[in-house]
Amino acid sequence: MSSEVVRILLVEDDEDDHVLTGNLLSDGFGSRFTLDWVQDTTAGLERLTTRTYDVALVDYNLGSNTGIELLRDAVARGCHTPVIMLTGQNDRATDLAAMHAGAADYLVKGRVTGDMLERSIRYARERHRLLAEISALSLTDELTGLSNRRGFFTMADQRLQLLERRETQCVLIFCDVDGLKQANDRLGHEAGDRLLVDSARVLCTTFRSTDLVARLGGDEFVVLADDVSEPTEWVVARLERQIAARNASAGPQAPWLSISVGALAFRAGPSTSLAGLIAEADELMLECKAGRRHAGDGSARRTQPRLMAIEGW
Repeated sequence: MSSEVVRILLVEDDEDDHVLTGNLLSDGFGSRFTLDWVQDTTAGLERLTTRTYDVALVDYNLGSNTGIELLRDAVARGCHTPVIMLTGQNDRATDLAAMHAGAADYLVKGRVTGDMLERSIRYARERHRLLAEISALSLTDELTGLSNRRGFFTMADQRLQLLERRETQCVLIFCDVDGLKQANDRLGHEAGDRLLVDSARVLCTTFRSTDLVARLGGDEFVVLADDVSEPTEWVVARLERQIAARNASAGPQAPWLSISVGALAFRAGPSTSLAGLIAEADELMLECKAGRRHAGDGSARRTQPRLMAIEGW
């Protein structure tokens, strides 16, 4: 038997069910588990999107919300934790809804034994591991480790559907790494690859772990950030500072990093088009790049990158 300690999150609004679940886990795992307990969807979403668990056990009835709504919100925000839905009713429609929302399993309270719960968690984790390996091959950019175009559009479409129900401010940022071709031609493709990897690192440092950061291909990157309370020029200024910090620490032999940016603020609605948002942000990026060329501030000069943001809340 494995000695691994399994990290479990329980989202359950009934204290008696919390105690019962803990007892079932002890029957199935002995002392080989840790259990975090929260009682509502808000706390559940925060835990699922900011902390790491091996599995989450989520009650279906959570006050005015359901566990399925929590699961959909968490998946749309990039949650990768396998979720097992718990319910007091053996209802086929709810079972199917949980499956379509992405639940790894559906268990009926009162019929679950410790061995059954341990097996469900073990199977859910293994399926999740295998699916993650398959997904990584098709949705991840091999060089930078970011989502690729397919991965971004898959997750961003889910995120925008979720945001339609909220009055939240969003920002889409389209980035183009300046001078990548010249770096490849003059310094070799290894230097160009370093620019791309450093660009990915700068973007990940600038934005939150819940924001979607992707490499669309070539020298193009995109970021989708929601629930943004600050003006776009502040967001872009933060990115500018991270680029400056990278250039200051990279050393004299490293290729100079310069990025042209188009930043677009919006609120998601039923008519929001992801392709349209990217096209508009791309146009803003091209205006930024053209303005810098006109000013003679090209990426070959070791000057502070000037990034352009468009106000739009």
